[in-house]
Amino acid sequence: MASPIFPNRSEPVESNGVPGAGAELLARAFAATSTVSLITDVAQNILHVSAAFTAITGYSEQEILGTNCRLLQGPGSSADVRGSIRRALEAGEGFDGDILNYRKDGSPFWNGLSIVPLRDPDGVITHYVSVQRDINTRITLQEELDFQAVHDAVTGLPNRFGFESYLQRRSTGAAPTGHADRAGLGLIVLDHFRGVRHSFGFSGADDVLAEFARRLKGRLREGDYLASFSGDQFVVVLEGLCDDASPELAARLQRLHEAVETPFPIDGESVMLGMTMGITPFPARSSGPHVLRLASQALPEPGSDSSSPDAWWRLAPTGPIVEWDATMAAKDFRRGERSRELRDRLFAGGLSMYMQPIIDLKSGTLRRVEALARLTLANGAVVPPDRFVPQLSGNDLDELFRIGLNEALGWVAAWEQDGLALDVSVNLAPSTLVHPRCTRWVAKALRRHGLAPNRLSLELLETQELDAAASRSVLEELTGLGVGLALDDLGSGHSSLKRLAQLPFDTIKIDRGLLAGVETKPVETLSLIATLSQMGRDMGAAVVLEGIENADLAEAASVLGASLGQGYYFARPMPAADVPSWAAGFGLRPDRADRLHTELGALAFHWQFTRWGSPHPFAVDVCPLTEFIADRGIAGSASKLWHDLQHGLDGGHDQASLLLLDWLVDLSLGQMGQRGGLRAGA
Repeated sequence: MASPIFPNRSEPVESNGVPGAGAELLARAFAATSTVSLITDVAQNILHVSAAFTAITGYSEQEILGTNCRLLQGPGSSADVRGSIRRALEAGEGFDGDILNYRKDGSPFWNGLSIVPLRDPDGVITHYVSVQRDINTRITLQEELDFQAVHDAVTGLPNRFGFESYLQRRSTGAAPTGHADRAGLGLIVLDHFRGVRHSFGFSGADDVLAEFARRLKGRLREGDYLASFSGDQFVVVLEGLCDDASPELAARLQRLHEAVETPFPIDGESVMLGMTMGITPFPARSSGPHVLRLASQALPEPGSDSSSPDAWWRLAPTGPIVEWDATMAAKDFRRGERSRELRDRLFAGGLSMYMQPIIDLKSGTLRRVEALARLTLANGAVVPPDRFVPQLSGNDLDELFRIGLNEALGWVAAWEQDGLALDVSVNLAPSTLVHPRCTRWVAKALRRHGLAPNRLSLELLETQELDAAASRSVLEELTGLGVGLALDDLGSGHSSLKRLAQLPFDTIKIDRGLLAGVETKPVETLSLIATLSQMGRDMGAAVVLEGIENADLAEAASVLGASLGQGYYFARPMPAADVPSWAAGFGLRPDRADRLHTELGALAFHWQFTRWGSPHPFAVDVCPLTEFIADRGIAGSASKLWHDLQHGLDGGHDQASLLLLDWLVDLSLGQMGQRGGLRAGA
């Protein structure tokens, strides 16, 4: 029997007054839609499928017609989701959700499924229309973001949030332990690390941290645990210790110390570093923060690594009540005094706002600057925010925002008087955002300096959890004021798709940590950049890629749709007074849209077609890859043939596309290897 929606082609019937020819046209339009769609009868037997459905599932139209759509379900399809679908349809309702389905070849794919019932004039359900979207990229991205939230981007180890999760699992018995009451927790500090960062920059420092983490991890036993806390601090849990003072403990710690007994290679040089550790017994159900504090108190003074073989580590006192000895008390006092000194200096004229330019990747022009807090000590030394911000209370963070905002807007107004019109973004802690006077502070500062609200963008920091419901009203007040809002460091920490979807951001900043894999997994890294950039465009938001250190990343980001870039390739953070002279001398030439200059840019260009199985859409003589291949003197190579096939009209481009992609990957990796990698900077 013919479907009343799509009549049999041999029957000139009408449906709701639509002639058979019109229904035929509707059928062809449905089949050609790019959305993966199908129509079933009331028993969920498939009557019609779109071309996109057959392409993504691997089933031909002949194979799928007349079958039940449950054909796509398999062993990984959630029983709960299947039950929800069944209950919704039995109740005459639609369904909207995600389910894991399977293609004809058995490969799984995540399906964003929407089912809508169709009713006749009497209200009786006659058909179901199903729209299915391949959401593999979204699911993969969410999993990646979830991983990044609890792992350190440089070392790949669990971070502080991952450690807190481990503590919860361990206290409930869910985490693996050896002898539950015979474990030790150690706090490790990599000595002299600040000197590495000062001498070799962030890239060299990241290399050292990654290598140190690799060495430590390779010296652990099964069941042990290692986390990276912040910069030069690591936490290790050693399971199965027999006795706190046994030779076995000393032997296991000495094995850890081997991680610093060979030099670290940095930029062709060899650097020797040391390590110190405080360690304390760690019963299974003890308080993690309390034990961590004991380990911190037990830390030897920096430099102890160079004396006797065991001087680099110290065991914390045991017992339910820990009595601090004079050394511990003095150490804690010095640390507390140092924190108070930094805070007092910060709010007594020591705060200054450094500026880092943000560049339009298409035009090569300076669009805005980000204001970054710095603490200048009495001796002229400049302290970065990760050294003093963690020591600040909620009230201190509010005061830091107000002072920093006022200074940043003051500089913008001063530059404008000198003929330099720039916008500025200022960081905002979530705890300050929900302060009842936050909007008033912003409005008052803008009025004080005579600036329009759209000259200011507030970057919501990812360092704290954010209550979306509590913050929504404040964000709406700020957007109503005309201020821009940016989600900072998407892809790390608390920044998530959920936060992006719930709150009214007009800019998203892609975390530089997502670029860390470009020198080993360029295609996967480009996929992340492209996905997040497309997500921003779909939401009407500008996309800023952080951590651009070279022309390769700048071109690839531009090709993949990131509109703005920030990083050391353009400029390091600078004193605000230096911005006008820097801007006057800045001359980034915008690249021709029809020319590719870098291997990574060429890879990004071709990958954007390969990912969808598409040939190149324009003539070969005007394709940017044609000139790229010719410039490298390989016009007669197989790569040229593979590229030419991307412009043919007779098909056969798919295999050649993959070969060309592999060739460009090898070319990019070789170029990055010659330059010593493309590690992302701040």
